[in-house]
Amino acid sequence: MQDYYNMNQTTLSIALDYQPEDHHSARYINQLVESLKLKYDYQFGRPREYNLGAMLKLVLLAYSYGIFSSRKIERFARENKPAGWLIADQIPSYRTICRFRISDELATLTTDSLSQLTQYLRQNGMIDDVSFIDGTKILADANKYSCLEKEYDTI
Repeated sequence: MQDYYNMNQTTLSIALDYQPEDHHSARYINQLVESLKLKYDYQFGRPREYNLGAMLKLVLLAYSYGIFSSRKIERFARENKPAGWLIADQIPSYRTICRFRISDELATLTTDSLSQLTQYLRQNGMIDDVSFIDGTKILADANKYSCLEKEYDTI
């Protein structure tokens, strides 16, 4: 005998607190943004619905996964558990994400916090003072043929 299956039946929702692993990139991004000295004051207009830090965390995590479209970032925030953890399950719309990405606040935030970012990366051993310059140009999403394509284009 088959059971009656209905998607509209009442259910008891149990909220489980999600915590990403210790070495997950979401934890590093959370620590990074929390260590930055962000200014949350606004001069005029209505108050922000979403926190600047939470929006920055979401955008940085999406960029680290190679997601750049505002609609895909919204979908990423809805479907990915670490992204939901970063923004405390307050999912912004794609318009809000797009407005944040092109805002003057983000531009001033990145220029003001660049020194804090490099200091944080040095403390966690992600970068050091040594840089190697040999003229090789490699794309951010590089594969083993990305350098060769540049050489073929110049010939």
